[in-house]
Amino acid sequence: MALGTVPRFSIVVPCHASRAWLRPCLDSVLGQSFTDFEVIGVDDADPDGSGRILDEYAAADARVRALHLDENVGLGLARNAGLKECRGEYVLFLDADDVYSPGSLEAIAGRIDATTTHRGQPDLVLFDYERVFWDGRVLGSQRHDAFAREGAGVFTAAERPIFLTFLEVVWNKAYRRQFLTRHGFAFTSGFYEDAPWTYSTMLTAERIATLDRVVVHYRQHRTGGNIHATSGRRQWDIFDQYDRVHAFIQSDPELAGWRRFAFDRSLDHILAVLARPERIDTDDRAEFFHAAHAFAKRWKPEGYGADRTARGFKRWLLIHDDYATYSTLKLSARMLHVPRPRKTVGKLLRRSKLEPNLVAYAAYWFKQYACNPRAIYEKAAELAPHLRGVWVVDNEHVGAIPEGIEYVVADSPAYEKLLGKATYFVSNMNWPKNLDKREGQIHLQTQHGTPLKTVTFPDEGKDEVMHEVDRWDFNLSSNRYSSEIWERTYPAYYEELEYGYPRNDRLLTATLDEVRAIRAGLGYDDSHLVILYAPTLPDRVDLDQLAAAAGEHARVLVASQDPRIEDLMLAADVLITDYSSITFDYANLDRPILLHLDQNSRRSTYFDVAEFPPGVVARSAEELFAALRNGTFAAPEAAKHRHLYREKFCEFDDGRAAERVVRRVFLGETDVPAIAPPAERSPAPSAYFVHNG
Repeated sequence: MALGTVPRFSIVVPCHASRAWLRPCLDSVLGQSFTDFEVIGVDDADPDGSGRILDEYAAADARVRALHLDENVGLGLARNAGLKECRGEYVLFLDADDVYSPGSLEAIAGRIDATTTHRGQPDLVLFDYERVFWDGRVLGSQRHDAFAREGAGVFTAAERPIFLTFLEVVWNKAYRRQFLTRHGFAFTSGFYEDAPWTYSTMLTAERIATLDRVVVHYRQHRTGGNIHATSGRRQWDIFDQYDRVHAFIQSDPELAGWRRFAFDRSLDHILAVLARPERIDTDDRAEFFHAAHAFAKRWKPEGYGADRTARGFKRWLLIHDDYATYSTLKLSARMLHVPRPRKTVGKLLRRSKLEPNLVAYAAYWFKQYACNPRAIYEKAAELAPHLRGVWVVDNEHVGAIPEGIEYVVADSPAYEKLLGKATYFVSNMNWPKNLDKREGQIHLQTQHGTPLKTVTFPDEGKDEVMHEVDRWDFNLSSNRYSSEIWERTYPAYYEELEYGYPRNDRLLTATLDEVRAIRAGLGYDDSHLVILYAPTLPDRVDLDQLAAAAGEHARVLVASQDPRIEDLMLAADVLITDYSSITFDYANLDRPILLHLDQNSRRSTYFDVAEFPPGVVARSAEELFAALRNGTFAAPEAAKHRHLYREKFCEFDDGRAAERVVRRVFLGETDVPAIAPPAERSPAPSAYFVHNG
């Protein structure tokens, strides 16, 4: 956008603890068919990396500007900071976890044009939204019929008061910037800052228009990710915000007719907050109720009488400070919804004490001694020898457990005893859904790859999966990209450990002698160019032709879990795959990677790997063979792609991931070893490339 150009829209996106959803948010804006806009992303001193995402988008698209605040000021003041930077004709606010539906900005612009007359443009354009739940459910707004019934033309709030009964939010409107500037509107600090903004702008506007269209998909977080769903003393801010609403109304005699309306609306909002246990803790409920009574006493209009409705009765209880009756009604309502007990396992020793040093390990659904759990187990033996680690394996895979490693067979009495007494649970998959997690037990989910293929859930099984996720205390991540995916896909109250993958430690610490020993065990020497072939779709190329294309000294090694996959990666000089997550692990070695992605191998992925590849992309077997014959697979251009890929996806893998996990989870240390920057890392060398200079 040229300097001095006034865009049609300025869109302010405040960001704090929102990295999981920020990319979809920004993509929904930048992908709009209407392009005359600017985005002001406000990094509200975000601790989780949203500012970095804003910078990334700003570097890629001139319409995006990133504003970084020095300290966390909260949503309202962050919006104020963005508002000061706006140059557009109209201003919109979009929360960083919400998205615009396609074509929305074009529709808003069209509605502004359609309602502009000789008297001027609309001050506000109000549009519709839908709630989008974490499990995929979509729920329209309760007042959506009002758009078709009463939304024609241009009007004031007094003429169509129905539009002030909508949810008090700022992101369902486009505001003419000159209107905001002329009246000096600004957000207040604290929670529920939308309320005074909504009443002051709506009651001041002389020309309001509506757009009968769902513009915003308003995300409903399973874990209360929306800042207004956070429990604690900040919920008391609602009284201050509605004090401002009533003070504004009482300051203007022409608004006297709104006093009863605003009083009822504020009590209803307060009661709604009080009814939410995730917002008001049980121990604080009485105090909040009495504070609500004090609020009602301050602003109750003269001659006020409560409606003879259920809602009016609750207002009456607040006004008369009758918490006893209110709490009795709430208790009665809860007794009508007693959940059925769930059949659980691990209860044989329910009354026995947990063993503080007992750790249960599992990998790949009780089938292997491998992956991140194995690396953690082995590091714990070194750093925390007081811990007793016991592996769980199913009866058919007992042979996978090496001699000398303690284990129990899944579903045996020893397994039940382990589940009842272990303090720590470490696995790269979910434990069985009916495991009863005891108080004091700690679950570490290590994951077993970086997500590329889109995670899907069975139609009727998402609640079941999320019940299992709710047991996680820690979740392990090897890069910020993965953290965003995990937090978006598995919303729960775990701590994200951005430590790297312990299974990749060996890729950063193994010596040339160790690499040669592994190769020798597989029958290879330094003269062999070893190709690790790891497709997700089988039978795609002829392996003999593949080896022939790479030269007489080439050998093809097919990926498997036996022997240890890390050994196969260390042995290999080149990786060929399509959509396997092994790509992200192997990239740590800084060795050539080829992707075989023909038109018949399309997969649903989180990003287009062909647009950001770790090396050469072959669209056919012939292109794959040609890249091996002519050496482009190891050319400087391929190395450049590999370097960028490593920076993004090998961010935390520096060879000390297992140590960080052991110190944080088992030893309770918070000051774990810092992650070494990529320039200071020394990946295990390739025997072939060392031999050939």
